[in-house]
Amino acid sequence: MTRLKVYLSICCFLFIFLKPDENLAQEDINLIGKVQSLAEDVSNVLVVNLNSQKSTITDSLGFFKIVVKLNDLIQFSSVQYLKKEIKITETVFLKKIVTVDLIENVISLNEVTVTPYNLSGKVENDLKRLDVGPIVTSSTLGLPNADLKIMSQSERLLLEADRDKYFRFMTVEEKIKEKNILGYLTVGFTINMGKTINRLSGRTETFEAMVSRDKKMELQNVILSKFSKITIAENLNIPEINIDGFLTYCLAQSDFLKLSNEEDIEAIWAYLKTKSIEFNKTD
Repeated sequence: MTRLKVYLSICCFLFIFLKPDENLAQEDINLIGKVQSLAEDVSNVLVVNLNSQKSTITDSLGFFKIVVKLNDLIQFSSVQYLKKEIKITETVFLKKIVTVDLIENVISLNEVTVTPYNLSGKVENDLKRLDVGPIVTSSTLGLPNADLKIMSQSERLLLEADRDKYFRFMTVEEKIKEKNILGYLTVGFTINMGKTINRLSGRTETFEAMVSRDKKMELQNVILSKFSKITIAENLNIPEINIDGFLTYCLAQSDFLKLSNEEDIEAIWAYLKTKSIEFNKTD
């Protein structure tokens, strides 16, 4: 009898404490989640609750929020990712937070060889057979000011601040106008006050420095288009982390802008090699 009581007590305990919570299955929660991927672009991923048909999309960082119930099925879909579905388990439901990893959708296309118009597939041979006319530009059309160089903003500011001469003799028209006002003719000159004030205040010098800086930055970009930072680091014995510092060192040299007139790539490399030796000594 005693053993029967013990057995019944255990059964009652298991029934009470291990019985599924029916209220839990009916409860709604706001599930907060984050979509992530090796491709990093996780924005605008469509998140759909297939049970309630409610949906949302992820923000620029991949975060989303959607109303769910226990055992709901959530689907994630996007053009660049494979479709994925997750079930709201009790663990996810209680935590109210979930992280979803998506796999990039790589579309493999079969190789296709297209040979229209009797092309051989060799560009150098096909180009010789093409009847290519002259390139039409503003210069070939003879348009006015077609060959004028487009000035940068710094160059325009410098031109405005340092325009014309500091002084000049008065023109005939100015003398006649002065005679009409004063009643007699004089010999005089006019002073360019704008240019004078800009020079004395340092405004002109500031614009000159801006023009020089722009030219140096443009030249630096040209150099990096010819030699990558990795190439410079490996061949000039400079740690890659210090390449920006080395380029800044070159920009500060008085002879750096001379490279703008240098078309020989070997001469540019020789300059960098020389400056790298100086830079490594100062580092």
